[in-house]
Amino acid sequence: MKKHLLILAALLLLAVTIQAADPEPGDESPGHSQAGCPADRAAQLGYDPFHTFHKIMAPTWHTAWPDKNYDTLLAAGPKFKEAFASIAKMEPTFKTKDGKKAFLKARDSFSKIIEMYAAAAKRGDKEAVYDLMPQLHDAFEMTASTLLPVSYPEIEAAVITLNLIMETHLPKNNMEGIVQSTETLVDRFVILADTTIIPDVLKEKKKEILTEIAAMKILVLQMKECCDKNDMEHYKEHATELDMKLKGFFEKYI
Repeated sequence: MKKHLLILAALLLLAVTIQAADPEPGDESPGHSQAGCPADRAAQLGYDPFHTFHKIMAPTWHTAWPDKNYDTLLAAGPKFKEAFASIAKMEPTFKTKDGKKAFLKARDSFSKIIEMYAAAAKRGDKEAVYDLMPQLHDAFEMTASTLLPVSYPEIEAAVITLNLIMETHLPKNNMEGIVQSTETLVDRFVILADTTIIPDVLKEKKKEILTEIAAMKILVLQMKECCDKNDMEHYKEHATELDMKLKGFFEKYI
């Protein structure tokens, strides 16, 4: 009996430990996806308004949107608008005029989508908030990306799409979402093959960057092939490897 009680106590302790290790809803760590989203990295650099906004964005984007939980999507409207107020007041410093220009342009686009979403939520337009949610999420992440030491929006866009696959579509077995996002990922890597979009600060490393992008593109094409064959086992393997390669890319260059 004593032995059984000891085993039960050990199992309870293990359960508590596992539960404590899980992130709070809406406050996922950057490690949730290997590469990390731009907003995570902007928050790590001290841009707190992006952390605050992300706490609202995460459960809305990763749970309410794929589940078509319209009540939560509608309720997020005023919350997004309130959280954006702090982002609107930010006056970050930039090393170049181009950096500041990119931030202001991205934030302006973000602001317009916030207003559209909030207005749709206020009038109770379920379909409108559902359709606007991906645009709002991408505008949020792309605004954050302009605050990073090296602004490389095309690679950030690839990360955003892969994160959507890894964190939302795959856990929910959303095949329609997986197929659509994989096609988007293919398009993103076609763009990344363009040598003219490599940031000036990385031009001297152009050859090795293009080599790494080519290797990642092969994985993306393999993911697309797996979609066509409905081979999710190998799809997940390729997606996980791509996630790791993107993490390495960011550690090295961004």
